[in-house]
Amino acid sequence: MPAPYDALAAGYDAVMAHVDYEHWALYVHVLLQRHGSDIETVLELGGGTGSLALHLQPLGDYEYVHTDGSAAMLQRAREKLAAADRAVQCVQADFRDFTLADLDRDAPVDAVVLVYDGLNYLTEDGEVASLFRCVHDVLRPGGVFVVDQSTPANSEDNADAFVDEGATDDFAYVRESHYDPETRRQVTTFEITTGDGTARETHIQYAYTPAEIRDLLAASPLRTVAAYDGRTLDAARTRSHRVHWVARRPNGSMP
Repeated sequence: MPAPYDALAAGYDAVMAHVDYEHWALYVHVLLQRHGSDIETVLELGGGTGSLALHLQPLGDYEYVHTDGSAAMLQRAREKLAAADRAVQCVQADFRDFTLADLDRDAPVDAVVLVYDGLNYLTEDGEVASLFRCVHDVLRPGGVFVVDQSTPANSEDNADAFVDEGATDDFAYVRESHYDPETRRQVTTFEITTGDGTARETHIQYAYTPAEIRDLLAASPLRTVAAYDGRTLDAARTRSHRVHWVARRPNGSMP
């Protein structure tokens, strides 16, 4: 069985066609401007095929580093961003464990972004803690981190929406996703058909509660600034389906 996203990369944009990345990029830009100062460099983690970078980078004319752990996804991103003439550097990196050296950088960045369920792929508290430490270490003092999470309420309230399929001229998929409220594991299986044949991928996510992420941030070297309900500026609620967190590396903190 291939690693997650190796086979899916060929048609990922078709699978994600329902996502309004332009609006999401505008929302992230608003958060960066609202909570950051003098933000010029942005690091995106788990950026996939570059759809968010495509829209976010020009909003602030950011010096933008786009990363993903999958070489296949990253190649799609390079092609897409180059075709749009976006000034984006693409680097393969695993957001569970990375350093400035892994990003081919000497200087820290002003902001780090990880959105659309990337956090949920970290199924253990220790992995989330490692992410937060890595983010702290690549941010400049005062730099900001924007990260979202999908919650148990989202999975529970949308349990009937997790079977679908689609196709383009050279790519077809059937997706089945099941949520176990006892383990809070979301298991999604893709059957993918391309000109090279049929492959299956399995993706596993964990639905953290907002309180759990709050506590993990509190235990990290970052400092929580805000928690927003969905893509709004309203405070997150216990039953929020999605929470956008904003955290900051404290001024004067050292790695």
